[in-house]
Amino acid sequence: MLDHLRVQLCLQSIGRYVKVLVFKPITNFYNLYEFMNMISFYAEHGQGIGSRISTLQYTFPCNMATSRIDESVLYGTGGKLLEALKRLMGNLPSLERLELIDLMLDNEDAQTLLDQVCFYCCTTLKTLVLVNTTKYLCQLLHPGAFINLQVLVISPQNLGSDLLLMLSQIRLSHLHILQNRYTPIDIEPMDSFDWKHCVKTNATLKVHLRVESTRERQILWQPSSPVSSIIFKSPNMRMTAEILNKAIELYSDRLLTFGYLELPKFYQPSSFKERIDTALVKLIQVCPKLDTLMIREKISTCTLLLISYYGHSLKFLHVRRNAVILRCDWPRQNDWSDEFYQWLKKSSTSYEIVEEEIALSLGLSKWTMLNDRDFKRISPQLYSIYYK
Repeated sequence: MLDHLRVQLCLQSIGRYVKVLVFKPITNFYNLYEFMNMISFYAEHGQGIGSRISTLQYTFPCNMATSRIDESVLYGTGGKLLEALKRLMGNLPSLERLELIDLMLDNEDAQTLLDQVCFYCCTTLKTLVLVNTTKYLCQLLHPGAFINLQVLVISPQNLGSDLLLMLSQIRLSHLHILQNRYTPIDIEPMDSFDWKHCVKTNATLKVHLRVESTRERQILWQPSSPVSSIIFKSPNMRMTAEILNKAIELYSDRLLTFGYLELPKFYQPSSFKERIDTALVKLIQVCPKLDTLMIREKISTCTLLLISYYGHSLKFLHVRRNAVILRCDWPRQNDWSDEFYQWLKKSSTSYEIVEEEIALSLGLSKWTMLNDRDFKRISPQLYSIYYK
């Protein structure tokens, strides 16, 4: 139970100095509701509380009443709790970063969610994260009203042609289209015409596709969009030749970052014919701007050498040591000289030699394969101030 007296004393003593406010998923909605209203009350009565808050993050436990097995029943924010959240957001005039995650609102509630934020933070907000704001397809227009917005993270069911047009006008720098395990699966990609018009208006826009899910989930490709990164964060999603070839087909001229995060929890074959080595090397060869690659699947040391050899723009290569097979199993290609093939075969017999050769190719003083603990810590840097 919330101790109102202690909260009151705390807010009066340090409330005016707080800069970041984070609400993690909790199911005690009464305490959450009361705490939000207390901050709003003091902010409204001119005591300076909340005046310095530049970051607000709120995550709703939308699967609170379901087991891990059954994720079909999801609950959304609403009623008094939604009113308290909107009241709080309206009392934070210095917001620069706002994150609202898994609210799962009805479409009607979503249309007025950010009214107050638009009024007070139209020029200050720089980063906006809206993950699964609604349960179903519903285009949100509020993000296009923040004229200095630099980064927008949004789920595909809340993106539409009108919003895309508005975002192109405000010169948005980074648009993240994020799917997680609660994102609806029956969604169509944006029309190619809308993307082409957006790119024509805002040539510097970078789109980032990201999938986060504990289970297998199909990525929603966006044809004709200026995608610069594709990241999968899941222990159960496989890197397949089909996905690699699709990325090449759609985004080969712009792709900068590609990879899978977290440790895999599925069987991986050791046979060269069953692995994705050839597709990975093709990705490197066909995507001239690719500078970051994260590989967790089984590949051979020979494949690693080829990736570093063909990856002329490659700067960051993250590879699991436990998944690297000490082997030269590539058949000789027609464009390889005898000297090059002999170099491949000799270098592939030692992890240490492979690491030295890759460091030389990447222009680094040292490069090493990662153990599983270090691989789990990877957080690719997509830009100077980046979304994790």
